[in-house]
Amino acid sequence: MSLFTCIVEGRLTASPQTGHTRDGREYVQFPIVHRDRYRDHSGKWVDTRAMFFEVMCWGDLATRARNLTRGDQVLVEAGQLLPYLNDSDMPSLKVQARNLSVSMRFTDAHAGTAVKARRGDIVTTPDGEQYAAHLYPEVTTDPQLLHR
Repeated sequence: MSLFTCIVEGRLTASPQTGHTRDGREYVQFPIVHRDRYRDHSGKWVDTRAMFFEVMCWGDLATRARNLTRGDQVLVEAGQLLPYLNDSDMPSLKVQARNLSVSMRFTDAHAGTAVKARRGDIVTTPDGEQYAAHLYPEVTTDPQLLHR
């Protein structure tokens, strides 16, 4: 049982790196940065100082986390928090993740590489239905269905 739960939201600053321990246990490690903004009393946006985290995932969570890419916004439920100085001598925290999810606050969730479509593209399904490609990006993964 845990005394507290710490959840950190941040954006990946690099793609995850995978590795194995000497006894064959898989891990994934990636850095995230959290930047917060707020409006001051005059209504002007103020950026807070960036906080850096090095996230470690183990086992099945590591297997799933290796599909993340640089720029993804994630929520990390922290198990252990260990302070350290990163390569730039900035204070950072090493986080052992208990759970990990993709944040949908600013963008849609995705699985894998996002496929870009132009606004005028039409998708025709095998049933003959036609959709605007930008409304259904998950359908545009099959290039045979895309008509320009």
